[in-house]
Amino acid sequence: MKSTKSAISKPDKPYPDFPLFPHDTKRWAKKIKGRFHYFGPWSDWKAAFENYQHAMPYLLAGKPVPPKDLDVLTVGDMCNSFLAYKESQVSSGELEQRSWNDLKRSCEILIKHVGRHAAVEHMAPSDFAKLRSNLAAGVNLVSLANEVRRIRSIFNYAVKNCLVDRVQFGTSFDQPGTKAIRKERQSKPEKLFSVDELVTLYNAASPRMRCFMLLALNGGLGPGDIGQIERKHIQGNWVKYPRPKTTIDREFPLWKETLAAINREQQTEYDSELLFVTKYGQSWYKDGQADSPITKEFSKLLKECALQQKGRGFYALRHTFRTIADGCRDQVAIGICMGHCDSSMAGNYRHGIEPERLQAVVDHVRAKLAPMFAPAKPVKKSKGGV
Repeated sequence: MKSTKSAISKPDKPYPDFPLFPHDTKRWAKKIKGRFHYFGPWSDWKAAFENYQHAMPYLLAGKPVPPKDLDVLTVGDMCNSFLAYKESQVSSGELEQRSWNDLKRSCEILIKHVGRHAAVEHMAPSDFAKLRSNLAAGVNLVSLANEVRRIRSIFNYAVKNCLVDRVQFGTSFDQPGTKAIRKERQSKPEKLFSVDELVTLYNAASPRMRCFMLLALNGGLGPGDIGQIERKHIQGNWVKYPRPKTTIDREFPLWKETLAAINREQQTEYDSELLFVTKYGQSWYKDGQADSPITKEFSKLLKECALQQKGRGFYALRHTFRTIADGCRDQVAIGICMGHCDSSMAGNYRHGIEPERLQAVVDHVRAKLAPMFAPAKPVKKSKGGV
């Protein structure tokens, strides 16, 4: 059977001792220390040879290759310019610090896989295909989509600001499709706890973790929200606290159990506006959900209670709040409790909401979770015990 792939007509070497070979990507290449390196298009073998002569000493020494042309835009310079621009947006209040941190991490990942001194204008679709393959290793499709989107924004910044004429992403550096993401999500366990599981966890938790669980189940606070909440955000028996991730206003009334836990567990020893700190006086907040001290402590509790499931951690308590709260059928009030953005026309015209509607949301959730607050049943001893 004949191959359906058309053969590529490769050029001959310009002279017998020419050290490079014509690669299928239509570039002159050479394998150095077990890796292929590319030095320029077939159409300009002289420039490719010059690039090879410049890069060879650095590649043999295992060092990054600095730019030969000081006027060429390198990936490192592009990232520095991009981050400086985004930092100005943080200063003006147009961009959250957390978003800048995410972009900085993406720049670091890009430099790690491509090289600080790589010339942006010389990057080909095959380079982006390889980059996407590296980004996809060990992450889910949502994380891959976010990383591809952020890195594309870095290169698009360079084009829009005339730092380079164009960037050739090709067709292999697109974000995963919504269908594939939906299918992946459907294949994973639900990020949800049953009432029986919550009873087990609540009874086994330390007083501090009980307090954190109550805040998550009372109003949908995530670990980042709890780690950054300040004293001023507790006003009587209400939480009035713009969500740090989105700066969207949120408020909800506290259950009596939640308020009692806050009064018992809030820190008074350290000179800090934070409501909670660790025993060393440090914040419970750390950028990145997986690295959150609260998430890690909750994971230990899940393991102790034999309730550990991949992908289900402290943030699943926020999912649980939302799932139960939906039963009260007041989506507007639920969104305000959780700090969700309502960008609809109605949201633009709405200025405030009756406190009774927010109270109804948390009362509905509290009623469903009533078994959590029942006295723990004593453990029965076997009749043959001593």
